[in-house]
Amino acid sequence: MPARTSPLKREVDRARDLLGRIHHPTAKPLSFGTAMKTTAALVAMASFGFAGLAIGDPTPIDTVAPRSAIDIRVGRNAKSGRVEIYGSVGSRASVRRDKDQVVIRLPGQQKPDLGDIRANPPVGVTGVDLRSDSRASEIVLKVAEGYDARFGRSDGAVYVQFDANAKPDTKVLGVNLQDLTKPAEKEGESATGQPNVSKAANVPVVALNVETIDGGKDIAFPFEGPVAAAVFRRGDSVWVVFDSEVDLRLPPELNDGMSVQDAQWTRNDGFTALRLKAPAIGSLSAINDGLVWRVRLGGKALNTKSSEVAIIRDESTGVPGVNVNIAGATKIAWIKDPSVGDRMAIVTARAPIKNLTAGRTMVEASIASTAQGVVVTQMTPDVKVELVGDLVQISRPGGLTLSAADPNARPNEARLEYKSSLYPSLMNADWSKTPEEGFLPRYNALQAAAADEGEQGPGAPTKARLALARFLMGQGLTFEAQGAIDMLVRQSPRALEDPQVRGLRVAAKMQSGRFADAAGDLSSPQMLIDPAARLWQGYADYQAGHYAEAAKAFKSGLKAMDAFPPVWRAKFGAAYAYSALQEKDMTTAQAMIGYAVSQDVPPLDKLAAYLIDAQIIEASGDKERALKVYRAVAKASDAGVSTPAQVRAAMLAFELKQAKPEETLAVLDSLRFRWRGDATEMEIVGNMGQIYLSMGHYREAMQVLRSGGQQFINTPEGLKIHASLNNTFRALFLGGQADGLQPVEALGLFYDFQDLTPQGSDGDEMVRKLVRRLVDVDLLDQAAELLEHQVNERLDGVAKSAVAADLAAIYLMDRNPQKALQTLWNTRTTLLPKTIMAERRVMEARALTELNEPDKALDVLGGDTSPDGDDVRADIYWRKQDWAKAGAVLERRLGDRYKGDGPLAPGDEGRLIRAGIAYSQMKDAAGLKRLSDRWGKFIEGASSPDALRVALAPLDGGEVSAKDFASAATATDTFTGWVGSMKKRFRDKDNAANKKPATPPAKTA
Repeated sequence: MPARTSPLKREVDRARDLLGRIHHPTAKPLSFGTAMKTTAALVAMASFGFAGLAIGDPTPIDTVAPRSAIDIRVGRNAKSGRVEIYGSVGSRASVRRDKDQVVIRLPGQQKPDLGDIRANPPVGVTGVDLRSDSRASEIVLKVAEGYDARFGRSDGAVYVQFDANAKPDTKVLGVNLQDLTKPAEKEGESATGQPNVSKAANVPVVALNVETIDGGKDIAFPFEGPVAAAVFRRGDSVWVVFDSEVDLRLPPELNDGMSVQDAQWTRNDGFTALRLKAPAIGSLSAINDGLVWRVRLGGKALNTKSSEVAIIRDESTGVPGVNVNIAGATKIAWIKDPSVGDRMAIVTARAPIKNLTAGRTMVEASIASTAQGVVVTQMTPDVKVELVGDLVQISRPGGLTLSAADPNARPNEARLEYKSSLYPSLMNADWSKTPEEGFLPRYNALQAAAADEGEQGPGAPTKARLALARFLMGQGLTFEAQGAIDMLVRQSPRALEDPQVRGLRVAAKMQSGRFADAAGDLSSPQMLIDPAARLWQGYADYQAGHYAEAAKAFKSGLKAMDAFPPVWRAKFGAAYAYSALQEKDMTTAQAMIGYAVSQDVPPLDKLAAYLIDAQIIEASGDKERALKVYRAVAKASDAGVSTPAQVRAAMLAFELKQAKPEETLAVLDSLRFRWRGDATEMEIVGNMGQIYLSMGHYREAMQVLRSGGQQFINTPEGLKIHASLNNTFRALFLGGQADGLQPVEALGLFYDFQDLTPQGSDGDEMVRKLVRRLVDVDLLDQAAELLEHQVNERLDGVAKSAVAADLAAIYLMDRNPQKALQTLWNTRTTLLPKTIMAERRVMEARALTELNEPDKALDVLGGDTSPDGDDVRADIYWRKQDWAKAGAVLERRLGDRYKGDGPLAPGDEGRLIRAGIAYSQMKDAAGLKRLSDRWGKFIEGASSPDALRVALAPLDGGEVSAKDFASAATATDTFTGWVGSMKKRFRDKDNAANKKPATPPAKTA
């Protein structure tokens, strides 16, 4: 295929060229030492250079996968087609059928190269399309009419086979073990209940013997004469095939539900096949002891002399083919694999053992690895497998598609050896290179070596298992690498004392995003002296939001930074720059971001570094230039990079008055539902809350803040949002911001967020302020409900008794003396301050008065001669029509106010009217004259002058009638006056509390 320039390379070259023209003629990666010497002027030039790129609106760059990640191979002939996908990403693809389409879903952001398959699709495919989202890409293959598609997974690849809907070749015998396990029909059922098999006469019986030897399950097959065999694993199944028909007797201990979960067998057409479902076993080995074949599942491999079968490229017919040289080959058994659905050509061979360690994969067929014999799988319909002497010939009319490389290529043994890293937790760049012999041969060789090493016991060396883990990690299989290391630790617990083991596990966990899980290894003694581990520690602290610790850790690991691959140099540099920015260390931040953006990394990684560069520019005060950089980064194809850039661009435009609040909120709200679950969502939520608050939309602000704070309460960002929510609630109900709301609206807002009410005096003051507002507008039921909660749920001791007095007052104002009395009695306690005791005593007396219990009320008052006590006592005497005592108490209550000028207060005016009426009722002319002389001057300025004139009229007034006295008494409604005085008292308490210094709110992180 002629070489083509991918869109990714073109975009990278264009961006690099533009940056090179702006920064300097020759762009070279900076070493860390050079970066630290970079002056502020150089950093400013770098920032300005990218601002120029931002103005040019760079096109988002899609990442096209290399062949090591996604390798699409196409097989074609006249009747059928086949597509196989290999690679670290391709091998993890999933396939589904959607009507007349086959959809292959590839995880991740990397896009496959579909140029070849689109230009020349395989037979059975009429169209190829690609669709993608933020999580995966999907290859859509449209199946031609008259063709069927089947798909599966084999030997590390995903395949899709397209065949014409024709009748199967009757010359090929297919045996489906799942079908054979179904109950036989009566006509063909044997007396023993065995599955239907060929009716060969005198079939010998082979009783299997199963033992556990050297940690593995040892299965012996004793035959009466010599037979050939094939033993191999495919997927979760182990196959054992013999070239003779026998009647197998399976002992109960074979299917133990652990190492062997299921066992099925059949015999037909001169062969016998046993299939064991054994997904959890390790090694697989076989040996022949004369007439007995032994197969061992797991444990220590059988000690046998084996020879590797030779695979030979054959072009003697004029077209490429492959021959497999296996001495002692006897026959080919064609078996259909029930777990995959395709057919296998299994070649049995006599002893001694002849195995294939590393399989071979071709477009039209695959030769799988075996413990004995040869097996050919994944064949297109036109592939022929024939046995000629000791040669297994694999061919097709048009020839097999073979690479120019030697089909016998095997992993270089020197490259399988584990070599210690310069620093234990260092990850080298060459780990990710695809092996020359391919992924599967290297993987199979490393896995076999690791299995052999693990069988040697706890004291065995660890290099083979470390080599496997390192290879998996380099190929992007970080979780699999962790599994390999964990298995090593279980087998050899003392291996954790080796810094190389600790370091490799740290690197695997960090690369897979398990930052918290890596903490234990990072704090081990072996890692504390490893500078590379200090960089991992700094990155973990950066991810957790512990920026001071991150900056300190990065600084201590600086000498290892240049030893990492460029991608991690860029990530470490950007993380260090951001941590330094949070610690106000602008010099280090600018130097490290210059180091990060100078690395030769993929475009998305560079854009992620420029995102932090924009924040540093913004912090330095150049907001216009920062906005341009944000907008450029916001065009990235990866939402993980573009979303935070869009958020910060929107907020900076709002701050610079380039966008209205409503426009900014619309942008942030759309991003909030498109990107969930990390610090970016918390940033969106916090920004929306602040904008709503600035607009006076308190409910919307608190709703959006609440939506983000609870889910991530244990993260720094979640704590910041939660603190902002609490501070907003305090500002509303302690700071007076809610005073602009209608009382009912304020009450509704309080109820919706009452779980935010702080404990202690601040929370009590919030409730008291709200109660005062409700009392002012006569919303007494709602005010009482708030205080009830305080009394019953929150308060104790003196505070509870004091608030209970206020609650009793509200009940009395609402004409509910029974509840007032019950509240006071339920909150009785000893050792109360005198003021609170006096207040509670007056409220109790007033409640008893309202309940028509005047004598009990007087008993409660006792010798209380306070103004409030005299008011209640006067009311009691008035109700009892004890005019002498009522008049005396009222006149005493008026005091020497007559000496002053100015109109009387409503309360004093009412007391004066009642005192005059009381003296008139008891015919006390002297008392009336005394009142008239002292208080007559206030008649003209009174609010009820007629009532006051009647009350102070002498007994011989003549024209004053009983009706006039009744009208005057009506004008002295003491309850209304008392309610007014109580409202004033609530306001006075509120004002007095406002003069006290409030408890400062918790600072927002």
